[in-house]
Amino acid sequence: MGPRRQRGLVALPGAADRSLSWLLGRWRQWPVHWWNGLTVALGVALVQLVVSHLAPAEHAHIASQLAMACAICASLADLPGSLSRNFKRVALGGLLALVAVVAVPLLRNHHGWMGALVAAMAFGSALMMAWGQRAAAVSFAPILAMVFALAWPPLPLTVVVASGAAGVGLYLGWAWLSGAVLQRRFRRLALAEALRGLAQLLQARAELLGSGGAAHAMQDWLGNEAQLAEVLQSTRDQIFPHVQDDPRSVAVLLHVIELRDLMLASRLDLELIGEDPIGQQLRQSLVQRLASLTQALETCRLALLNDEAPRSLVLAPIAWPSVSAQDPRARLQALLHDRLTHLDGEVLAIAQALDPDQPLPPLPLDQVQLNQFLTPEGWPISLLKAQWRLDSPVLRHALRSMLALSSAYYIALALPWASHPHWLVLSVAVVLRGTLDQTLARRNMRVLGTAIGCGLILLLTMVPNLTLWTVVLQVAVGIAHAFITRRYLVTAIAATVMALLQAHLADTTHGVAAVERLADTVLGAALAWAFSYVLPAWERRHLPRSLKRARSALQLYVKQAMTAELTPAGALSQRLARRQAYDALAALSAALQRSQSEPRRVRPPLQELSTVLDHGYRLMAHLSMMRQTLMRRAAELGPEALAELPPHALRLQRALEGREPVPHTLQLLQDWSLLPDVGPMQDLRPWMRRRLQVSMDDAARAGQAAEAALVAMGADPSTESVQNSLSGE
Repeated sequence: MGPRRQRGLVALPGAADRSLSWLLGRWRQWPVHWWNGLTVALGVALVQLVVSHLAPAEHAHIASQLAMACAICASLADLPGSLSRNFKRVALGGLLALVAVVAVPLLRNHHGWMGALVAAMAFGSALMMAWGQRAAAVSFAPILAMVFALAWPPLPLTVVVASGAAGVGLYLGWAWLSGAVLQRRFRRLALAEALRGLAQLLQARAELLGSGGAAHAMQDWLGNEAQLAEVLQSTRDQIFPHVQDDPRSVAVLLHVIELRDLMLASRLDLELIGEDPIGQQLRQSLVQRLASLTQALETCRLALLNDEAPRSLVLAPIAWPSVSAQDPRARLQALLHDRLTHLDGEVLAIAQALDPDQPLPPLPLDQVQLNQFLTPEGWPISLLKAQWRLDSPVLRHALRSMLALSSAYYIALALPWASHPHWLVLSVAVVLRGTLDQTLARRNMRVLGTAIGCGLILLLTMVPNLTLWTVVLQVAVGIAHAFITRRYLVTAIAATVMALLQAHLADTTHGVAAVERLADTVLGAALAWAFSYVLPAWERRHLPRSLKRARSALQLYVKQAMTAELTPAGALSQRLARRQAYDALAALSAALQRSQSEPRRVRPPLQELSTVLDHGYRLMAHLSMMRQTLMRRAAELGPEALAELPPHALRLQRALEGREPVPHTLQLLQDWSLLPDVGPMQDLRPWMRRRLQVSMDDAARAGQAAEAALVAMGADPSTESVQNSLSGE
C-alpha cells in the first residue's frame, strides 16, 4: 500500500515522514497540553533569538541565555485559560523570577547569606500555596530562576538585569499574543477534555456494573469522579465567561454537567436486578447501553475538535430482554428505561448543540448567574493570613521546604562535586511536595527520569553541534512544560535534558556533568523523602474538617434539591449546592487516597470514610433523581406528595448528622417482589415514596459512618461552623 495522502498535505516518503504527515494532518485533535507545550517552546525560542540579535555582540551569547532562562521561569505560569488571568500569572511569575536572578549575583560569594536567600525563597514560594492551585505554577518560578542564576558564571549586574527583564517582557508579550490567537482553540480543547472525562466515567460505571461491584472497579470510578470534578471546574472557568460569543459551547458544557448528574443516578436500584438469567440479561443491557453512550460521547468529542457536526450520531433502541409481566422486575425495567432515555436525551442534546445548523434552545442561566460558578480571581491577603497557625498544612510545608532546601544547599557545598550546589537544591525542590503521597510519587519518577535524561545527554554529546543542542533545548522546554501534570516521568526526562543543556550553554567552559547530576538527584530525592517527616501534615489531622464540609454540603443540597421552588432562582441555588456537594466529596476522596501512603499509625479510619463516600454519592444520586422528577413531573405527584418533601428533607439532614437510625425496612426495599404494584409511568407517587425511604437509609448510613470516623480521629462531631461557612458562600 502506498503512502496515504492527508487532506491539504503531500505525503512524504519513508515511515518517519508518513508518521509526521499523519501527525500534522490531525493537528485539530492534538490535546491541550501539546498546544500549550508548543506555544511555550516557540515563545522561549523567540526570546532567545530576539535577544541574541539585539544585544551587544560581546554579550550576545550570555544575554540570550539569561533571557531564555528568565523566559522559561515566566513560562511556568503560562497555562490555557482566561487571557487576563493568564497574563497576570505570567507577569507575577516573571517578576518573582527577576527578583531571584538579581538577588543571586549579589549574594553568591557569601555562602551564609546565599543559604539564607535559599531558605527565604523556599519559604515564600511554599507559602504562596495559601492561594491554592492558581499559585502552584507561579510559586516555583523564583526557585527555578535562583537555580538557573547559580549556574551562570559571574556576570555584571547590569547585564543580568537587562537580559532578565528583556526575557520576561518579551515572553509576557508572546503569552498574551499566543493566548489571544488560541483562545477559541483552548476553549474547544477544554470542552473536549470534559467530554473525554465524562466518557471515561461512563466507561468506569459500565465496568463497575459489569463486574458486579468489584473493588478495583469501584476505585477506578471514585478516581474518575474526583478527576472529572477538577476538569469540569477548569472548563467552566474557560467556557462560561464567553456565553455571548460562544453560546453553543456553554450549552454543551451545561448538558455535560447534567449528564454527569443523571449518570450518577444510574447506579441506583441495581441490587434489585438479581443474579438469575433474567437479572444477568438486564445487567448486560445496561452495560451495552452505557458503552454505546460512551462511544456517542467520543463521536461528539471528535466532531468538536474537527469543527464538524456529529450528524452521524444515532442511538439504537435499547435491547431489553423479555421479562414476564408477572415478574416485578418488569416495572423496574420501565424505571431503568426511563433513566436511560434521559441519558440518551442529554447526549443527543450535546450533539444538537454542536451542530450549527440546529436551533439552540435558550440557555437556562445568563452571564451573571454563570459567573457564580467560576473560580475566584485575585490574591486576597486574607487567605495568606489564615495560614499563620502551626497546624496549617501550608505553613508547615513552607517551614519544611525552608529547612530542606537550605540544608540541601549547605550539604552540596560540602560534597566533593561542590561546583554545582544548585542541582541538589533543585532536586529537593521538585521532589518535596505538600503531602507524603505526592513526594513519594515525585521521588520515584524524578530519579528514573533523571537517569534516562542523563543517558540521552551522554548520547547527545557525541554530536558536538551547538545548533542541534539549542534546538534540543527548546524542544525539551516544551515537553517539560506540556507533561508536568500529565506524565511527570516525561517531564523529569525533558527537564533533565533542559537543565544540563542550559547550564552548559550558559558556561561552555564546564562539561556536561551527567554523572554528578544523577548523583545529586538521588541524594536530593532521599533528602526530600526524609524531610517529608519533618513537621508533617498528616491527612488525619485535616480530614475531620473535610468530612464536616462534605456532610454540610450534602445537607445544603438536600435542602435545595427538595425544597427550592421551581423558579430560575431556585434552579440556580440547586446548581450551586450540587457543585459544592460534588466538590466536597471529591476533596474528601482525594484526601483519603493520599492518606494510604502515610504511616499506618496515623492513617484515618478507612472503612468508615469509604462508607461515607459510598453512601454520600448514593444520596447525591437519590437527590438528583428527585430533582429531575420535580422538574419534569411535579404535577403528577399532587399537593399531598409535594407537602411530604420539606419534612423529609429535615429528616435527611438530621440523618447526615447521625441523629436518625438506619431504617429497618432496607431489606424489604431490596426485595424486588415488594416493588410498587404499578409502573413508574402509570403512577409516580409510590415510586417517590420508595425513593424517600431508600434515600433515608443512605443518609443515615453516611451520617453514622461520619460520626464514627470523627470519633476515631478524635474530632468534635459538630458541623455548625462548617455549615455556616457553606451557607455564606
